[in-house]
Amino acid sequence: MEDLHCTLQIRLAKDKIFFGPGVLSLLKLTEKHESLNAAAKNMNLSYSKASKMIKGAEKNLGFKLLDRKIGGTGGGGSTLTPECTQFLKTYEEFEYEINTLSNSLFAQLFDEYI
Repeated sequence: MEDLHCTLQIRLAKDKIFFGPGVLSLLKLTEKHESLNAAAKNMNLSYSKASKMIKGAEKNLGFKLLDRKIGGTGGGGSTLTPECTQFLKTYEEFEYEINTLSNSLFAQLFDEYI
């Protein structure tokens, strides 16, 4: 049996949540496949839902996350913008720091239950 532990998910919001684990996964898969469509399929999302998620995050962040290439003979594709790459690095660093602090506090406060 696994030890008692805590898990956190970091979400960013303005009026409502616009960025979290789902958008992060979508962007990472888009980077891997160089395609938002392929990333959406990998996550069992419709392309329109994936596109809506990205557009919502872009609107709230104030910068483009993806450079999109329209299909044609060679096919289309999507790549992360430099701003997106830096944002993901910052988000993941924040997530790491929050989890590190959380795990330390959890161990301190829940010591008798672990």
